[in-house]
Amino acid sequence: MSGEVVQLNFSLSIPPEKWLSKFSISYPDLQFNLLSMLPLSANQGNTLLQVKGLNLDQFWDEFSELQNKVKFNLIFRDEKTILLNFIIGDPWILKTIFDAQLFLRFPVLIQYGRISIELIGSRIKIDELINNHENWKNVEISIQQIRKYCPDSLLTPRQLEILTQSLSNGFFDIPRKKSLSLLAKEIGISPSALSENVRRINKKLAEHYISCLDTA
Repeated sequence: MSGEVVQLNFSLSIPPEKWLSKFSISYPDLQFNLLSMLPLSANQGNTLLQVKGLNLDQFWDEFSELQNKVKFNLIFRDEKTILLNFIIGDPWILKTIFDAQLFLRFPVLIQYGRISIELIGSRIKIDELINNHENWKNVEISIQQIRKYCPDSLLTPRQLEILTQSLSNGFFDIPRKKSLSLLAKEIGISPSALSENVRRINKKLAEHYISCLDTA
């Protein structure tokens, strides 16, 4: 159905002359996450970039040499994380997504010269984006999945707490490492209440799984 909401996961190549492409290839052990991207105009975009890794010194020394070419502000830096705000020219990816009236989920991961993107929107808008080849000039696009959109928030905080403790205590293992009564005592509820909670959790997860199998 064209009016249904779907999720598109795809990746595309960053032009090799772009510094984000060069650094993500040169430093494969670092994680580059775009935390936000906002268009300022047709020719500029404002971007928040997080770089994470165990050894950032070499990256920072090399990146700092781009000050005359890249307009950026250092927001935060410690041994494992660098947070940068910078201005990009020709934000065509942003413009293409916003023009298509699609929702972009963050963070956006950059690795090995490719940017991984997750979009949410109507099926008809997703199809228009994919089939309009004018959107993807000079880049290599790879579609991983198009599926029915399933929200992440399925369980209540209490249900998530019970599920986490049940898993960590081996309640779902075969054979079971902890009995229902012992687990209930540790969680602080009655065995009957725990049993009911587990059934409700399983029902939600099962319904969610089955609905997500209904690929778009």
